[in-house]
Amino acid sequence: MSPTGRLLALALVATLFLVPTASAGAFDALAQQSVDPDVVVMTADVEAEGDARWTVAYRIRLDDDNDTRAFEDLRADIEANESVYTDRFGDRMRRTAATAENATGRPMAVRNVSVTARQETFGQTYGVVTYRFAWTSFAATGDGTLEIGDALAGLFLDSETSLTVRWPATYQAGTVTPEPDDRTNTSVTWRGQQQFGTDEPRVVAIEGGASESGGLDPLVLGVALVGLTVLAAAAFLARRRLADGGGDGPDGGDTQTATDDGDTDAAAQAATAPPDDLLSNEEQVLRLLERNGGRIKQQAVASELNWTDAKTSQVIGGLRDDGRVETFRIGRENVVTLPDVDVTDAE
Repeated sequence: MSPTGRLLALALVATLFLVPTASAGAFDALAQQSVDPDVVVMTADVEAEGDARWTVAYRIRLDDDNDTRAFEDLRADIEANESVYTDRFGDRMRRTAATAENATGRPMAVRNVSVTARQETFGQTYGVVTYRFAWTSFAATGDGTLEIGDALAGLFLDSETSLTVRWPATYQAGTVTPEPDDRTNTSVTWRGQQQFGTDEPRVVAIEGGASESGGLDPLVLGVALVGLTVLAAAAFLARRRLADGGGDGPDGGDTQTATDDGDTDAAAQAATAPPDDLLSNEEQVLRLLERNGGRIKQQAVASELNWTDAKTSQVIGGLRDDGRVETFRIGRENVVTLPDVDVTDAE
């Protein structure tokens, strides 16, 4: 079905936005639905008490005027009949929470369901229908830990769907299974197509604990990185001055500074063509993309820059959140592209 057809179908089945499917887990209704959006982004912000603030965003590409008009009609209908949408979504999620409650033994509830529709830009324009709700006792708590994921056991993510789990900044991840596609100090993201096992997904976050990456304090690490950057910049300028004839004079005197013109030229050259070791992590990834025609495998980024998989996922995840890159999968490989690169030939 064309994007226009999907949007028209979305408007026509407005009162049946989420339809139960034959997938294994009850929660799969969020990822498997009749209207086939281009992207589904599910995010759970888990609080220290175990409750979670959920966001489920359905994104549909607006490729032409017909798509845009269809989405605007849908948005008008949502704004005029919000309760129709929230009631059906809320009923479905309450049934989902009841199933999870039976499986985990924790009393659960779904509350404060809301819906919005608006146009957003992620490299290109999308119509986005976003549901938000609170899920009480979503995660298990105890002894300074959060155990997240048992309410989603066996979840299936199709190729258009991602799941992000976040935890408070005072916690650090001790165990994460399966290996996520992206991770930061306070979140992990899995992208489909993926079938979680009966005990997956699973995140154990420890209050004030050490992460799997070694537990370095982010502030200490940040200060160290800034210091290394300053030292590298100083060394580069010193080499430039020596190359331009600076340094000790022939009479043994110490020439402490280069001429004003020499400093200006060196600064201009450094600004227009900085070496890789003076670029930020994000700039290094973008330069690699430019050198590779706007597309590169995520594993190749890690190899080229000699980064760990976790660091690579974190940097690319930040670029994607800022709309500076896009990602997709070919088989089990993550591929990174610039937003304006056509990837249809790679799929």
